[in-house]
Amino acid sequence: MKKKLFLYFVTIFFLLFKTDYIFSEINNSVIISVGKHPITRLDLFKEIKLIAILSGGQITKQNKNKIEELAVQSLIKKAIKTSEVEKRKIERYSKEDLERMVITAAKNLGLNKKGLKELLDNNNLSYEKLVEKFEVDLKWNSMIFKIYKNKISLNTVEIENKLNLQLKNLDDNEKSEEKINAIKESIVNQEKNKKLKMFSNSHYSTIERITRVKFL
Repeated sequence: MKKKLFLYFVTIFFLLFKTDYIFSEINNSVIISVGKHPITRLDLFKEIKLIAILSGGQITKQNKNKIEELAVQSLIKKAIKTSEVEKRKIERYSKEDLERMVITAAKNLGLNKKGLKELLDNNNLSYEKLVEKFEVDLKWNSMIFKIYKNKISLNTVEIENKLNLQLKNLDDNEKSEEKINAIKESIVNQEKNKKLKMFSNSHYSTIERITRVKFL
């Protein structure tokens, strides 16, 4: 199984250096199945290329194995999350968060949204597929919040301690009620997000354990 995957990687790594290579010429066979979701050789090829581009780096002999592993993990994770949100019929997510994710991805490369689209297009990658990837993560987050929102418990003493620590760094004339409330709200939101991330990781691990991942 690992030998087959290694051979796929060798082939894909070679093709990535052929900048004029046409995606349609790749043998687009299924190489991994995640539950009912197939992952093809072309999917892996594109994911490797996408990771390299979004990280602002290049694929070299030194980093190719790491990028390949990240690409496989990324595709498997997306398939598992997609399966779960589809099963639970999750459609709602924050459009504002989606826009922020796109803008952040572009800014990390020194680009605006239009520049990001052009960069992906010039590398035969789909901007829409990137947006779809972000949407899956946001739907997953919405699902986690829906399931676990009533299970979030916060340590009020810890919150007050963190608030007092931040207030020590402010001058007396900066300690208005509005400012204090804003700082406290920020701390509470951070603690809620930590709890939700913990629930997210736990929920994903549970689903991952019962999902059949097969390397073909």
